[in-house]
Amino acid sequence: MNMAPCRDARPEICGFHLDISIAAAPQSTALLAPEVMRCCTRLPDWKIQSGELCLFVGSSQWESIIEATWASHFTTFLWPDAVGVQAEASNCTNKLPRLSLEAVPGVSADQPHFQALSLWSTLARRLLTPNVSRSEDPLSQCYWLMHVDGRSYINIPRIAERLDCVAGLQPEYYALSAMIGESRVGLADESTGYVFGRKLLFHLHSSGWVEKCAREFSNSEDAQGFGWTWPSGFYVSLCLWWHQRLRSQRLGDPLQEVLTRSLPRGRDSPLHRLRSLHPSGHCILCAAASSPSSLREIHRRVQIASPGEKDVARDSLRAEVGCFVHSLAEPEALAPPWSYRVARAIARCPLKLALGQQPEIGVSILKQELLRPSLPKGAAAAYLRGRRKELCILMPATDATPTQVDRAVAAVETWARRYLPSAGRVTGRTLALLYSRHPLLETWKDFTLSLHGDLDMRHPKFNALRFVYMWLTLATHLATYCDFWMKADMDAYVNIPRIRQALRFMNASEKIYAGAVTFSHGPGYETWNTFAHGIGYIISRAALRAAVPGLRKCMDQLLQFRLEAIEDMLLGACLRKVEIYPRELGHMIYNYRSGQVQRVLEEKPLVTHRVDEDEMYRLHTAVADEPKMVELSPEEKKMRHCEDLLEPAMCIRLLCFSNKLLWMSSSFRP
Repeated sequence: MNMAPCRDARPEICGFHLDISIAAAPQSTALLAPEVMRCCTRLPDWKIQSGELCLFVGSSQWESIIEATWASHFTTFLWPDAVGVQAEASNCTNKLPRLSLEAVPGVSADQPHFQALSLWSTLARRLLTPNVSRSEDPLSQCYWLMHVDGRSYINIPRIAERLDCVAGLQPEYYALSAMIGESRVGLADESTGYVFGRKLLFHLHSSGWVEKCAREFSNSEDAQGFGWTWPSGFYVSLCLWWHQRLRSQRLGDPLQEVLTRSLPRGRDSPLHRLRSLHPSGHCILCAAASSPSSLREIHRRVQIASPGEKDVARDSLRAEVGCFVHSLAEPEALAPPWSYRVARAIARCPLKLALGQQPEIGVSILKQELLRPSLPKGAAAAYLRGRRKELCILMPATDATPTQVDRAVAAVETWARRYLPSAGRVTGRTLALLYSRHPLLETWKDFTLSLHGDLDMRHPKFNALRFVYMWLTLATHLATYCDFWMKADMDAYVNIPRIRQALRFMNASEKIYAGAVTFSHGPGYETWNTFAHGIGYIISRAALRAAVPGLRKCMDQLLQFRLEAIEDMLLGACLRKVEIYPRELGHMIYNYRSGQVQRVLEEKPLVTHRVDEDEMYRLHTAVADEPKMVELSPEEKKMRHCEDLLEPAMCIRLLCFSNKLLWMSSSFRP
């Protein structure tokens, strides 16, 4: 036997293929030849595995395209040619498993409601009566069971995440996008997909619902007035409402996440609507396709990164856009509406995931803290509450990855070292602090600002919650203790002397929000707005105090339905709510590459980004050795030295008094 096609196969995939290829009724099954049974293939390694969500595809018309695009190893095709008998195969071309359907008493295989009724009956029997010869039945790994047709793109990872969010809610019966029936009941079918939880399927099976549905439809010539032109799953949904008063709960938004066919075709086609969602197309749950080529195009636009994508910039843009559901803000606006419990579970899901299994604070208490921050405590907060500073720099720290910790160490040991509190005191009027829920290192405890509600999402981009909460806390309790506040990335080299030089021409009593002004756009490039890039931006004390209403409104929206947001763009939106807009602070390098030290020395930027941890030390050494920016006059040197020790107003009075004494002691008088 030639085993070449199976050389790289993974055992769990082989087991799944062989097991499902056996018909549900062994006594009436024509088994495959041993060579075929032992042969299995592997799907591409980049596919995401979703072990608890199993999909059952009702049509194999586009089988090869589905296998090449959205299918996972837990996707099964329903066998169309035989009932209770596995058709023979002679080669290994089929990568995904097949499931033969059992007969349903009183229903012929050509009737429209047969497939769905037989599917759920077959699965229930398989799960309730496992075969001892199949000790590792892959179906045992399936908790969520989803029925779809073969003419839609299914975003399995997103659906699995959504189902994880609603786990535990009853009943476990969901439709990606339900439709309204004549009795104002949400109905579902496989065209957009519907899902059963295993527990609910067992309960329904024990009640004999399949047999009841079969009798109900066999006694009607037109399906009780609904006709026989609907997809198979529609009749299951209809029957569950008749006999169990069970209706599907909405799992997706029809405008953002479930793109179905609409009439007339054209600019309202699912593919066109998917294009208009760019760059958030990866957030959809499913999209109908009109042809195999359309399915491939949908796949290309949904994947954040895949081997077939040649546009690196497009991949990068998708990865920086979070997913959110507009309609969660008004659950009753849709028909059928969101279930309140489902909408609440989806909105709270990212918070629960970030808190982990053993949270230090409950979700309800955390939300109260985020909306109404408490007074900061600790040594770092005490440093801020001291005499007024000219510039306070906050550097976000996280231990999400070892690289993040290394970047923090590099920043602390280079450009920030001079401005960190030392020996319990602050030197000068510039203060640098780290910002994290817990100090990354024990020796950093005194200069780490730890806030009670700081929740690290541990995501490289979606960290808006941390910063909106930080700015809201500072605006509420500490805004007046610093003339200017600065946020700087850990992978940015900040030239503090040049920053201070730029600030000398600004008035902290004005509403100033300054940095590297960048443009952002909404879905479909319809609207453009500006924000200060997160590599390093400045907020004056007046702007921070005025921003409180906008920050609170943003925090409320974050907690309701949009936790997957990027800090700098969202902060720009928060400040726009109070009519504060970004301005240029000065020259910054945002595309630094290793070895470009000379470029920094020549361009003299305020901030250099992105600097690796090893490069940070080399850059700091070179910048520290360069000549001073400008030659100060003796009076300016005295003033600068005084400002490092006292308040500016006191320095002005002392300098004037010193000049007066000098004038009085001079022999030259007017």
